[in-house]
Amino acid sequence: MRHEGPELLQKTNRNIHHRGTSDLGSMIYPQSVVYAIEALGYLVSLPQDTSAKAKEISTALNIPEHFLGKVLTELVKKKFVASTKGPSGGFRLNVDPTKVTLYRVLAALDGLSRLEDDCVMGLDTCTSDAPCALHDEWQTFKETAVYKAQQLPLSELSKIVLAKTILQKASPPRGKER
Repeated sequence: MRHEGPELLQKTNRNIHHRGTSDLGSMIYPQSVVYAIEALGYLVSLPQDTSAKAKEISTALNIPEHFLGKVLTELVKKKFVASTKGPSGGFRLNVDPTKVTLYRVLAALDGLSRLEDDCVMGLDTCTSDAPCALHDEWQTFKETAVYKAQQLPLSELSKIVLAKTILQKASPPRGKER
């Protein structure tokens, strides 16, 4: 894995809100899907066949543990993640991260409908015949995003963990000034 450090931080920092998730990601995907992508990124960053407890993932990614538990359960049901109970148990990746794409995960988690079907301006009807003000730009963005998701293997998601870790270390705790 190639760590891009400061370059990745500069690219990512412009689109980060207080939690470290891009506003665009939250707009396009339900929060549970954003958390699932982040959790998969964390598991991808671990050595092969290594498990992590939900609390460890939650702390590392700053995701509420109770919500993360539900997300991980869904990832187990969809067979992307395996879980083992007991003191030495936890969650581990259950797929080859070089062969499974982000698109496949999004499709399994119903994360494509907002991207592929919804109008960026929230209109009920937005077509080429009755477009919203951003229709053409959004259409181009959607086509590009879908293509990129079809090409992006899960192995690349470890960059999310790197970016969030860098940002969390660089940001003061909420309510505190530097």
